[in-house]
Amino acid sequence: MKTSANFTDDACGFEFTITSRAHKPKIGYIESTYNHWEQCYYDYVWDTTNARAEAIAKQAGFTLEKEDQPPIRPYAELHTDRTMEQIADGMTKLGHLVKNADVHHKYDHCELWAKHYDSEKDIWMNYAFYRFKDDVIDLDENKDIYYYMDNAEEQLGVKCIFERKTQMKGNEIPGLSSHEYYDDDDANRVMDVYFFHTESGEKKLIAVFQVAQNVYYIADAA
Repeated sequence: MKTSANFTDDACGFEFTITSRAHKPKIGYIESTYNHWEQCYYDYVWDTTNARAEAIAKQAGFTLEKEDQPPIRPYAELHTDRTMEQIADGMTKLGHLVKNADVHHKYDHCELWAKHYDSEKDIWMNYAFYRFKDDVIDLDENKDIYYYMDNAEEQLGVKCIFERKTQMKGNEIPGLSSHEYYDDDDANRVMDVYFFHTESGEKKLIAVFQVAQNVYYIADAA
């Protein structure tokens, strides 16, 4: 049995549907609910900003590619043959445009991905990004730095400022070998280690030491 009802988003005015479907297993019933609010909201923000976005894109020298589904990481891809410096102002303007339209703050942690066409591979390759979160533009080769700082901020609950990146063996990272989840097999594995400081000046480091489980280690640094 399936029932559907239409609703209106109070803040934006668009309509969306919620569908309820009952399944009958061997005993009793299981009810599942589905809605396409996420897709409707993405379409709403895109359509609301599209005219201005296309004008920004034309002036900056890139074209806009919408995601097939509601965005998880990239809000949109920017296809261009220009450098990051040449499109930086346009990326920032587009980012501000989207953030102002995003009344539900669904895209606070999304990005704009700038891509160059690789004729040998016949694909578009990421080369730069703009982050809605902190209004930052940087080259794709530096994305891991922001990823690790985001992870550190989430764990510590404070702003974390990157200092340097280096590589160390597991048994050389301060305190890691005594960690309860540390695997002795990782003692000689070389890991990327990111040194940073907090807003209050505390010096820290962060490294991933169980890759498959995405387990991160944060410790004080000298």
